[in-house]
Amino acid sequence: MKKLFERSLAVVVIKMKIISELPHKLFYKITEIGYTCNIVAYGTMVDGLCKIGNVDQAFKLLQEMEKGNYKPDLVTYSTIIDGLCKDNQIPKAQKLFEEIICKGVVPNVIIYSSSSIIHGVCCLGMWKDAECYVNKMVNSGVTPDIVTFNIVIDAHCKDGRIEKAQTLLELMSTRGVSPDVVTYSSLIDGLCNSDECEEATKFLREMMDRGISPNVHTFSILINAMCKEGTVKNAHELLNLMIERGMEPDIITYNSLMDGYCLHSRMEEVEKMFLLMVVRGCEPSVISCNILINWYCKAKNMDEAMQNFEDMHSKGLTPDAIMYTSLIRGLCKVGKVAAVQELFLKMQARGPSPDVYTYSTLLDGLFTNGSYEESMRLFKKMDNDGLKVVISFVLKLNEQSNSIIWRVNHRFNPDYFVFIF
Repeated sequence: MKKLFERSLAVVVIKMKIISELPHKLFYKITEIGYTCNIVAYGTMVDGLCKIGNVDQAFKLLQEMEKGNYKPDLVTYSTIIDGLCKDNQIPKAQKLFEEIICKGVVPNVIIYSSSSIIHGVCCLGMWKDAECYVNKMVNSGVTPDIVTFNIVIDAHCKDGRIEKAQTLLELMSTRGVSPDVVTYSSLIDGLCNSDECEEATKFLREMMDRGISPNVHTFSILINAMCKEGTVKNAHELLNLMIERGMEPDIITYNSLMDGYCLHSRMEEVEKMFLLMVVRGCEPSVISCNILINWYCKAKNMDEAMQNFEDMHSKGLTPDAIMYTSLIRGLCKVGKVAAVQELFLKMQARGPSPDVYTYSTLLDGLFTNGSYEESMRLFKKMDNDGLKVVISFVLKLNEQSNSIIWRVNHRFNPDYFVFIF
């Protein structure tokens, strides 16, 4: 009868696998009154505790298992090591890993790589440890799979160790493991971050020649890098290639191209890209609108800037402090002080709260436009609110000497002045 109850309890715990405290409380209550759970129920509890982030409690449960009748299996150990790694308890995970080997447990490819120890040490840049585990893996007869290689290659690329990553790519073929889109995307990303777009493009061609289709993420990495490098034409050609291959560019792709064209002052192309994004069903983000509005502000086209700002609200997008700051700067440049003050009131009413850059931009704009008293009121408010501002004033002595005199009389001392003669 007791064994039947214990089997039933195991089923209940498994069925209650939802991420909550209820199955855990039931589990401990039942064990307190003398009943035991089988290995499956223990494993389920360990998994559940790790998923809710209670790794230390899961580890205690593992120790209870080791002392009791039900010894942990490879799955249970793998779950704990994975949980410890995700909780950044890498040394503890490494210690447990060595302990289970001493106990005669033979780790498999999963515990080595995809969800456990190699992934954990790679995340912390512990390359020597990662290489040591890979060697142990091979020496123990466990063949590294695509996931193992991808984890290590991606980690090397993120740390700028491109040559090491390329060596691993070559090693894959000798081990009978074929690279996939994840492998190539990591290499392309690493090369782009090392300012080697041309080499990254070669890898893009190589993967397509091998019949491996790049995904949107792969294309976006390269397009973004090309735009930052200044080769926007090449980036646009990649966009066309994406569409030809039946892929829909994402918001990152469009934003990269818009930003790239902005850097080259090609406003017409920025507007075309924004329109293409909308036509193809990709909803503009706040970043997209920031790029467009910031450019209009720099070009002193404040009518278009404000129109796009209002359009954002109608579409349910909430402007951020960066956008408000760009608009305030733009309106100040064209001398629309009343519009600046109205916009600032909207920002305070709708949110977000103005940050130090917004206040600094507003102060500088008000001073430049001769609104000294308003500037002083704003400055005092900021001082009362505990905001510290770094302000630089560009002054043409012949034109704005009265501004200097006013500031000195009011004991208003900016951090530094830049005089232009």
